[in-house]
Amino acid sequence: MNIVSSEGGPFERGFQHGRSARDAIAHNVTNFWSAASAYFLTSRDRTNNNFQNRKLASEIFGDDALEYMKGLATGSNAKLSDIIALNYLRQFVSPDECSVLIAMGDWTTTGSPIVLKNSDKIGSDKFKGSGFHRFKEINVALLEEPDDGHKFAGIAAAGEIGIKMGMNELGVVTAANISRTLDLREKNPDVSKVRALDRNALQRKGVSYATTSREASKLVTAELLDQPMSTPGNLEFVDAENAFLIEGSYDRISVMQLSNGFVARVNRFELLSNLNDPENVSSYARYVRANELLSSNKGTVSSEKMIQFSKDHANGPGINSICRHDNDYHSETSLSAAVMEINSSDPVSSKFYFCLGKPCIAWSEPDCHFVMDMKAEPQDIPEKMRSGESWKLHYTEEAITS
Repeated sequence: MNIVSSEGGPFERGFQHGRSARDAIAHNVTNFWSAASAYFLTSRDRTNNNFQNRKLASEIFGDDALEYMKGLATGSNAKLSDIIALNYLRQFVSPDECSVLIAMGDWTTTGSPIVLKNSDKIGSDKFKGSGFHRFKEINVALLEEPDDGHKFAGIAAAGEIGIKMGMNELGVVTAANISRTLDLREKNPDVSKVRALDRNALQRKGVSYATTSREASKLVTAELLDQPMSTPGNLEFVDAENAFLIEGSYDRISVMQLSNGFVARVNRFELLSNLNDPENVSSYARYVRANELLSSNKGTVSSEKMIQFSKDHANGPGINSICRHDNDYHSETSLSAAVMEINSSDPVSSKFYFCLGKPCIAWSEPDCHFVMDMKAEPQDIPEKMRSGESWKLHYTEEAITS
């Protein structure tokens, strides 16, 4: 995995990201267009003014995000139109699946919140290089310090402005996942007319500018009242005191607050459960299992135990287990994971655990996982993780069941 450390304004941070992850961005852009053409885009869409239109990008993502994308394009020698398209349509072509487990208060060994996210993605039928599926995204770890915001760490796909999960120096944690609803299954988006928000970009905004989970949730819900998420989904913001869980579909929003106990979110709604796709068995199976694991561990949930949950194969190993496996390349399977433990008394010392590759394997391989806090520097990360060798070595659909 590449580690990108940057500071300054949006263009400067985007430029440093682009320069550090140039090859990975080129890989992701190429694979994005290959995957997009297989879904619903034609060759004409690549030169469509929709992706050349900087005003559109500014309206959807905001001026700072547009400047970040300009920096990404400049630093990586990519076309700005390709960077805009990648960020604009990625959520339709290859949405983030994922399982999120949150424990806090009486449920953890320290009384402080701990958040787990397993990140899942679709794949393809062809390989590209040793250990790479063609449409699998190359991920980078970000460590950013905006001029006008909070220092934060996160995981992102190279070339994208959003993050899959992250934590800032004040101990505000974020995660997110898509929700498989009937509307999503039946909706065929017109890419020339879509005006919608990206969950990963909203996560970045939350940890960049919010001092608490409540503030992050207010910031995000205010934007969702103006325009919905591009696909139905969940957003989670957690700090030392509270967790806020936002569910948003095309025409409604619901928010839950938690200050003690546990909660799980997979690829389904719980507050808006009437919208769920009844044929989506995997999400139901993982939701039930996540609640079984959390409910039976009152007072004993630690980061180490969350890592064990990340590797869990009940109902599998397969697409119905928390650690997801499948040899069908269309299936959404686990590619990485993070456990974020908030230090209530010293947020900058909060722990951010990562693993690269299949959780049941990667958490056990010394060169595939690491832990950092907000005082960390990029050189603290092993070289194999910076280069991506760890991910290539250990990404597999085979399961360790011992």
